[in-house]
Amino acid sequence: MRFRLSGLRRSYLRAVAVFASGTLLAIASADPYRSEGFLKIPEDVELDAVSAVAVGPAGQLYVLHRGEPPVLAYDAAGKFSHGWGGGMFGVAHGLRVDAEGNVWATDNNLHVLWKFSPEGKVLATYGEAGVGGDDETHFRSPDDIAFASNGDIYVADAGNGRIVRLAADGTFKAQWGRKGSGEGEFAAAHGIGIDAEDRIYVADRGNDRVQVFSKDGTFVAAWSGFGNPFGVQVVGDELIVTDGDAHTISHLSLSDGRMTHQWGGPEALLLPHLMDHDRSGRLFVTEVTGQRVQVFGRVN
Repeated sequence: MRFRLSGLRRSYLRAVAVFASGTLLAIASADPYRSEGFLKIPEDVELDAVSAVAVGPAGQLYVLHRGEPPVLAYDAAGKFSHGWGGGMFGVAHGLRVDAEGNVWATDNNLHVLWKFSPEGKVLATYGEAGVGGDDETHFRSPDDIAFASNGDIYVADAGNGRIVRLAADGTFKAQWGRKGSGEGEFAAAHGIGIDAEDRIYVADRGNDRVQVFSKDGTFVAAWSGFGNPFGVQVVGDELIVTDGDAHTISHLSLSDGRMTHQWGGPEALLLPHLMDHDRSGRLFVTEVTGQRVQVFGRVN
């Protein structure tokens, strides 16, 4: 896969020391990723804030932005294929691909989840367009979704400060959380990730922490000390976290939440948001104010 390169420096070295759980922690100075450039956006796309990117099961790429058309599809070689969704979205926000290759998007303004075929056909809508709510059939400003190994869907329902668990067919199964700052409460459940054991990781944006839960919603841990999380992505034995305020990316150990790397800065990233990765280890990061998808290759 080839990407358009810019004059951006290819690596950023910095030593960081932070307090995590009351302990001074030295962070490795060599960045674990190096920029490979940016995904090329067709010139006829009316580009706006880029909020999410998703990788399909065969390596396809999908990009969600707040212009027209809002969903952009690329083949596994990074070549633009087609777009869709014109006039549909209020505020495009989250984007994920399920195991069958269906493309799911969250609409922060219309309070719904859209399920599309890879060609862009609407397969299902969950929630009621334009009507926010906190019951079993409504959402309020849903931001992100994640898929469990059994096909269950976890929704970061930011406006309600909760996580909603749906069956693979969209049937309501459970929910947990509310607005607040205590255990299992959220300022905004903004990003959500899941690991191989179906543990749930929620970017609690505004509370400056990631909260960890079992698949049934039992609180496991809260990790902080790295900044304000916007997006989370499980990659191997790490949780990668974007901080759109500080324009950084942090790496946390899945075993204990210890931060092992932090890199980026406004010279490298322009409000990093939601992200995804492919089987080769490339990390795709959307940048809201940068209006781009930056591609990073693993260094070590």
